Amino acid sequence: MQMELVLADIQQAFFEYRANFKKPITIFWSGGRQAEIIDAMYKALAPWRVELGNIAWQQSAKNLSEVQLSFAVPSQFASVQVGVAGVTLTALNPGWSRAPELVTLFQASLGALRASTGQEFESQQTTLGFHLKPPAARPFRDVVTQFVNAESLGRDAAMFGVSVYYSDHTFVVDASAAIQGGLFVKLVRNFTAEKQFEDMAKALYADEEAVLQRLGLKLQ
Repeated sequence: MQMELVLADIQQAFFEYRANFKKPITIFWSGGRQAEIIDAMYKALAPWRVELGNIAWQQSAKNLSEVQLSFAVPSQFASVQVGVAGVTLTALNPGWSRAPELVTLFQASLGALRASTGQEFESQQTTLGFHLKPPAARPFRDVVTQFVNAESLGRDAAMFGVSVYYSDHTFVVDASAAIQGGLFVKLVRNFTAEKQFEDMAKALYADEEAVLQRLGLKLQ
C-alpha cells in the first residue's frame, strides 16, 4: 500500500538563474558604454518600481570576471546581476504562486539585455534550493535511509545525504544546517539557449514534485 504523501513545509527557499553570453560583452565596460545597459534595464524594470538607488556598479573588482552591474528589485525580493560573461537572476522565497510575476520580470530583463548588448545567450541553468521541516509522522533520517546502504555507511550516523546526476539535471538531498532534523534540497537543471522561461518553470516544478514524492511529501 502506497504511503500517503504529507504536505511539504518548505523554508528559506531561493532561486537562481544563470545565462552565459555567446561572447563576453567587454566592449560595454569601456568608454561609459555600461550606461546603455543601465538605461535599457532601468526602463525594463520600471513596472517593478526599480529606482536609481537600486542600481549598483561594481568599480573595485580585482579582475574582469568580477565586474558587474546589479539591479535590486525589492518588490519581488529579486535581483539581476549583469557581468561581462553573462547574467544571474535571483529570487528569495520564490513560492509557485509568485512564478508568473517572476517569469515576466526575468523575461523583461533578458529582453532588455539582448536589445542593449546585441548578444544572445549560449546556455541557461536554473537552481532551486530550499530547506524542509521534518514531518511529525516520520523522521527524515528514516526516509533518506532507504536510498543508501546504512549498514556500510554506519547506522549511528545522524543523517544521510544523496546526490543524483543526470545528463541535464542534478538533485541533492542533504542534512539542513538551518533546521534541526530537517533536509536541504537543491535542484539544478541545464537548458538550451532557446528554452523559454515558461517551459523552464514547468520543468523545475516537475523536478521539485518528483524529489518531494521520493521523500514522502507533496507540494500541494
